[in-house]
Amino acid sequence: QIKKAKNAGMSEDDQKLWESEVQELTDKHIALVDKALESKQEEIMQV
Repeated sequence: QIKKAKNAGMSEDDQKLWESEVQELTDKHIALVDKALESKQEEIMQV
């Protein structure tokens, strides 16, 4: 999507900014999923 926006006229600085923000959000949500998975695994092991 970001590359398409660049082709549509988005500046390289804006492209890098959005790419960075998307990566931060991705990393944050991966960490949340990992934490939920760990919690669920502990819950399953208690049963």
